[in-house]
Amino acid sequence: MKKITWIVASLMLVGTLSLTSCSDKTKDSAKDTVEEAKNDMDENVADAKADIKEAGDDFEAKVKEDKDELKKDIDDAISKLDRKIEEADAKIDKAADKEKAKWRERKKELNAEKEELQDSWKRAQNETADKWDEFKANTKEKIAKVKADLND
Repeated sequence: MKKITWIVASLMLVGTLSLTSCSDKTKDSAKDTVEEAKNDMDENVADAKADIKEAGDDFEAKVKEDKDELKKDIDDAISKLDRKIEEADAKIDKAADKEKAKWRERKKELNAEKEELQDSWKRAQNETADKWDEFKANTKEKIAKVKADLND
């Protein structure tokens, strides 16, 4: 009977040692896998942050470039308006009374358009990037309106 007890105990000991050693390997493997996944995730987060920063920098550069272009367009339109206002002043001086009223009204319209463009530029300087494209389109529309009006 002692032999059977020793044999059973030996088998149980060998089985336990086998299962225990297998379990440690599995634990180590799982731990390595978790660490690798964590490292991969950290790298991906860092890459995503860099991409977002780069995209933000690109967008800021685009907005700055657009603002510079818009300023040039506004200045050009304002200088054309100034010339038209000067022409209206000259025509007011030379015109008859009936014509003077017409030219004064035209001068008032031109000054209003000029002020509107100047206000647009003031808003452009403070405009946030979120609404930039919409603002730019609205201002370009105003400039086109002024140019069309000047061509009349």
